[in-house]
Amino acid sequence: MRVLLIQPNYRQIYAYAKKKEITPIFPPLGLAYIASVLKNNNIEVKILEANANNLNHFQIERCIKEYSPDWVGITSTTSMIEEAYEIAKLCPKNIKVVIGGIHASSMPQETLEKFDRFDYLIRGEGEFAMLELVQKKTLSKIKGLSYRKNKKIIHNSERELNDKLDELPLPARELLPMEKYFSAGAKQNPSDYILSSRGCPYQCIFCADHLVHGRKFRFRSPENIIKEVEEIYRRGARDWDFVDDNFTLLSERVEEFCDLMIKKGLNKKMSWRCSNGIRVDRITPDLLKKMKLAGCYMVSLGIESGNEEILNKMKKSINLQKVRQAVNWCREAGIETRGLFMFGNLGENERTMQDTINFAKTLDLDTATFHITIPFPNTDYWKIIKKEGEIYPKNYRDYIAYGNVIFHHGELDEKTLMEMQKKAYREFYFRPKIFIKALKNIRDVEKFKIYLNAGIAFLGLNKK
Repeated sequence: MRVLLIQPNYRQIYAYAKKKEITPIFPPLGLAYIASVLKNNNIEVKILEANANNLNHFQIERCIKEYSPDWVGITSTTSMIEEAYEIAKLCPKNIKVVIGGIHASSMPQETLEKFDRFDYLIRGEGEFAMLELVQKKTLSKIKGLSYRKNKKIIHNSERELNDKLDELPLPARELLPMEKYFSAGAKQNPSDYILSSRGCPYQCIFCADHLVHGRKFRFRSPENIIKEVEEIYRRGARDWDFVDDNFTLLSERVEEFCDLMIKKGLNKKMSWRCSNGIRVDRITPDLLKKMKLAGCYMVSLGIESGNEEILNKMKKSINLQKVRQAVNWCREAGIETRGLFMFGNLGENERTMQDTINFAKTLDLDTATFHITIPFPNTDYWKIIKKEGEIYPKNYRDYIAYGNVIFHHGELDEKTLMEMQKKAYREFYFRPKIFIKALKNIRDVEKFKIYLNAGIAFLGLNKK
């Protein structure tokens, strides 16, 4: 029994990704977890990393035929689902193809109706559903599985969320080209990525992560995380990024982890960051100081808007005072901050977006991003827009960051959103204070070139 797990090449979709030196390349940890579970059950498995290796369809097809698997599993976001289907069609008919990932979890019925080369679909977390499928367990008994039977699409009952994350084997990094993963924000190279928790108890209407990982927060113990830190150190990593949605949700857990980092001396050898974003209401001055001592040098803060009415409508459950407080605490602890902002939220107009720009400029942030909201399928905001507005794209390739605006709702239209996004970047970054900070934080000439090219690429992408 052979299994081939495929990470599609998102550089075929994202326009900015054609610039190699600025393209962030992240390891497919979901596939690596599935692979490790399969390996632990004596199943031969390989990961085809089409993205990190920048493979085209001809090369992918050749790899599939050379390995000759019995099963192919493909992971996919919404923007990549059509690309995943093209890859599925490269598989000979005797190979069973399984689709998983966030789009499959959010739109299982449509995915199997529209894309006939997907034989099976796994909803939610895929480690044990994939294992049971490959082990030929009776289809009707595999929770979280969707499939066709007598031309009808069957959706089995939901699989219970895994509460025992410490019992999962560590991701199968030996199957990945770890030397090719890259982020311009890393302090040291080579860098890596760690997922220490799953699930989010909050109700933000724009978020799709709960469609895979649920609303229940589940977490790995500090000792288990340290085990992975030590492993990536042995593999050569000197920097990593926590890709959790809620790394600091339980402060005691983070404090214990930091204590272990310091006790083992790992804080002297490695550095880390939380660039996926942490909540401004789940940190304290003492926690941040301990994180700094343990090697943390940067956190992204999920701020989203500078208008409290908009924050309330998106169910963010924070206020602007907490934002200011969090930024100041990070500054006092000596941790760099990136503000994460969004335009196009429920109830937005030009005035509320200008409030966000003005608010961002009052904060002592090192960097900021201003994304245009993407209403991902089956999120609460997507449902509202489908009912009250319009979603434009005829294909899913348009559901990408830094692409065109894909929806109309209320006072929001493409022209206004694009103009406000450009204005935000211009007003935030074209200030002496930010320019000086950037020069201090860019530690070498190559980093400067990367950020310069990133700015040029971004401005080029937003030309109409």
